[in-house]
Amino acid sequence: MVPARAYSHGLDPASSKDYDAYVSEWTAHFQSCQDDFELERGLNQIFAQDWCPQVELVGEAIKAARRMDSFATTVRILEAVEHKVHKKEQYQQYLNVLAPLLNELGVVDKHALGEFKTVRQKVWWADAN
Repeated sequence: MVPARAYSHGLDPASSKDYDAYVSEWTAHFQSCQDDFELERGLNQIFAQDWCPQVELVGEAIKAARRMDSFATTVRILEAVEHKVHKKEQYQQYLNVLAPLLNELGVVDKHALGEFKTVRQKVWWADAN
């Protein structure tokens, strides 16, 4: 018995035919999705795979999120890519390739937004004094 790895979505990443079909299917999905549910469904599918999505596919997802006026989703897409890649240099390469699109759409990386401190409202029942 020879062990074999079962890849997500039944695709073999070594097969360029399967991978190209997968990319074109999800690119078309992001180009035609009309609501947040379909956008989120597509994002969940592409980030659940064993590999990081192609740059063009990430670009189409960002365009779809901005078309739906969801700035937070666009920033989260970049954050998901950052967590999916194996090295920080790979994430920087994604940002370099996507830079013209990000500038055009007014999207920034979460690191460019700065650090935010949580401000909690003071409530009378939690006050120790």
